[in-house]
Amino acid sequence: MAFKKRAKKAFESFHFEERGGPTVFAEGMRHLTQEILSSFDARVAGVAALKQETRRFLGNAESSRLRDFRALHESIRAGQEARSRHLGAMLAGFQRMLFSFRQDHQAAASHWQSMAAALAKKRASLAR
Repeated sequence: MAFKKRAKKAFESFHFEERGGPTVFAEGMRHLTQEILSSFDARVAGVAALKQETRRFLGNAESSRLRDFRALHESIRAGQEARSRHLGAMLAGFQRMLFSFRQDHQAAASHWQSMAAALAKKRASLAR
């Protein structure tokens, strides 16, 4: 709000007055130039402070993002390792089950072969 008042005052100083003439105009221009220069320096200082604050914020945010990313990466890796262990245990169980199934299959096959041989003997003895 203060800037608007100063700008209005500087603008009003541009008007030629009957008693002041061009001197008042020149004085108004000098005053306006000083206001622009002083406000420019203040704006440059404000922008520099804002840039520095932004750099600090981005630096903190970057380290926070990296920390969060590392934590996320670690949790993903731990989950993958757990799934790998679970899958390994499950596959080992399937292998044991397959081995047991093969043994049962072999036992059944030998039993059927011995039964087939015994039946063949009985048929041969009955056929005589």
